[in-house]
Amino acid sequence: MSDIKSLGANDVHIWRLNLNWNEPSYGSILSDDEHRKISRFINSKHQQFAFSMRVQLRILLSTYLQVSPESMVFTRGEYGKPKLVNSTLFFNVTHSQDSAAVCISHLNYSGVDIEYWRDVSNREKLVERHYSNDERALWAELEENKKQATFFKRWTCKEAFIKATGRGLGMGLKNCSFRVYDEPQLLACLPEYGLATEWTCRTLNWGKAISATLVVKANNCNVKQFDFDPKCLPAGDGSL
Repeated sequence: MSDIKSLGANDVHIWRLNLNWNEPSYGSILSDDEHRKISRFINSKHQQFAFSMRVQLRILLSTYLQVSPESMVFTRGEYGKPKLVNSTLFFNVTHSQDSAAVCISHLNYSGVDIEYWRDVSNREKLVERHYSNDERALWAELEENKKQATFFKRWTCKEAFIKATGRGLGMGLKNCSFRVYDEPQLLACLPEYGLATEWTCRTLNWGKAISATLVVKANNCNVKQFDFDPKCLPAGDGSL
């Protein structure tokens, strides 16, 4: 676990979780509130994924903090972003189908999003509603065969950014604008979140037909990506 212990001030660790992992015996490390939230899912598969994600998240964070998984207490920020009580360790979680991503750092303004590519019947309406003027102009010029990849790449950028700010959808996706060709770049955002140049965007390696993006308010951050096995040492280690 040497990589966990070496989390520096500008380091960001990205963990891939497999939500098909399911060990009911680990339920004892979850809080009553977590169990209640999980039980609200009607679909049994969604319930299993929620359980798996909460258990793995606790095990992972507890390893960084070197405490027992059940001892950690979670709260929420002003706009609902989850965080640890009395800790300088920050995290953000996202999931799509049976895969989840967790970013962990000492940087408060960090967010991650993943999306499996799929047909979106109302894609043009989403572009009209959630893209900035500049983004819509770029979209209109885009070749049709590049639209699916571009749509999900930009969407994960926007989602990761609003999660990083802690505001969520209440901020409005139109209020952040991205260039997504090659490495993504934030072009504009609301003034209260600083200059666009203060933010870093990274495309994550998540597999074929999947878009994954990290957005963090920091320059020159060191990003590493891992696969997490809750019962073993993490598999894989690579700087991005």
